[in-house]
Amino acid sequence: MKLKIEREKIVFEIKRMQEMGLVINTSGNISIKKDDLIAISPSGVSYDNLKSEDIVVLDKDKKIVEGDLLPSSETNLHVSIYDKYNEVSAIVHTHSLYATSVSTLLQELPAIHYQIADLGGPIKVAPYETFGTEALAIAVAKNLKGRKAVLMKNHGAVTVGGDINKSASRAILLEWLCSLYLLSKNSGNPTIIDDNEIKNVMHQMSKFKKLRSSFLN
Repeated sequence: MKLKIEREKIVFEIKRMQEMGLVINTSGNISIKKDDLIAISPSGVSYDNLKSEDIVVLDKDKKIVEGDLLPSSETNLHVSIYDKYNEVSAIVHTHSLYATSVSTLLQELPAIHYQIADLGGPIKVAPYETFGTEALAIAVAKNLKGRKAVLMKNHGAVTVGGDINKSASRAILLEWLCSLYLLSKNSGNPTIIDDNEIKNVMHQMSKFKKLRSSFLN
């Protein structure tokens, strides 16, 4: 089986996302890239019964290398991001409640909390396009520039990373940030952190990352 470990990781993360309410029924999708191959969740398959052999393996031209099922309807989106951002090795796309709610209200999720720095700063909302289309793929990839996450107008969210653990943790963080924004906005006008302070936070995060590495070594 090609990309056996990657396929197992996708199944694990999809079921975890399902338990957390970040995906429902067959909505949302996950992929992992390794070398010139992409493992991606299938289209229209219940996550309750999803198995590693259900995960489809594609080449960079979106041709099926291994798998008997139709790949995700958002395959164009995943491939477009991998083509544009070489540093990305895993993508998580959700239809989570709070992220989708924010996508209907804003053009950008502001810095409601300093942890948004882990996503690169305020999160843009890509304009609405029909699901599964090349137009949606282009819009999402464009609005992901300089960030690790993007919201999709009236649709959902995408998070990326150098591995699936990062991408999944960022999906969880983005949902929390969106819930924080909506709850705060419901009570009044929340204070927003300015760009300079977000840069300070990024510097501080980088410093502590190096310190943690030195302790591990």
